[in-house]
Amino acid sequence: MSNVDLLSINTVAARLGLSVHQLRRWELMFGLEIKRGRGQQRQYRAEDLTVLERIRELVEQGWPTSQIRPQLEAEGLITPKLIGLPSAPANQELLMEALIGMRSFSERRFIDLSKQIDDLRQLVISLTLKQEIQIQNETQASPWQPIPQQVSFEPVVERPVEEICLGPAVETVKVAPTPAETLPLAEISDQNYLTVLGRALDLVGWSDEQADEYATRVFGITHWDELGRSQAEQLVTYLQELAASQQVPQEATA
Repeated sequence: MSNVDLLSINTVAARLGLSVHQLRRWELMFGLEIKRGRGQQRQYRAEDLTVLERIRELVEQGWPTSQIRPQLEAEGLITPKLIGLPSAPANQELLMEALIGMRSFSERRFIDLSKQIDDLRQLVISLTLKQEIQIQNETQASPWQPIPQQVSFEPVVERPVEEICLGPAVETVKVAPTPAETLPLAEISDQNYLTVLGRALDLVGWSDEQADEYATRVFGITHWDELGRSQAEQLVTYLQELAASQQVPQEATA
């Protein structure tokens, strides 16, 4: 492929309907190898565009982030490799230390799961014994009657899906906004809340440096794409208010 066929990050973002922030995050998250040109500018090939389209499909289908790269490797879209480690480490001791660390983590995880299984087993045994005692007391007359105890579980309260719209609400603006002034964003979930934040940053015209500065000043976190879900929602709310304050003068002069 010649240099003419290479695409810039802005062109790829426009074709896929994504933000440049999300493209950069996917590159780091899934270990994508994007060619760099002069000035370290990203240059996307046709095969890179195919991989990104497949990642977007898997994310929209609700695939967990940890399973997306193995699926891409299984489909032959990317070459299998150890993310975070060089393909041919010169220092064998570094590789050995990484393997030992992975083994220690697996052992600790196995111990934790074993404890949880033992706790569940004890709970089942306790419930079974209580049920057998209750049945025995109901069928046979006995001077000893245990105090009945009922095991109750609190109902799980499902949190309603929140929807964020970037732009002034109808209650705060006297003139009803047009469809171009109010842009509804995707529903927030554990998979796409940073995507919502990335689109919000693009719409208000914030750069990565501005978002990082705000995240450092307000939350004490260096990079905005490392924010948690609640922190990202707070930043989106701030951007929503900022966008509203920028649009109100335009509506007043209309």
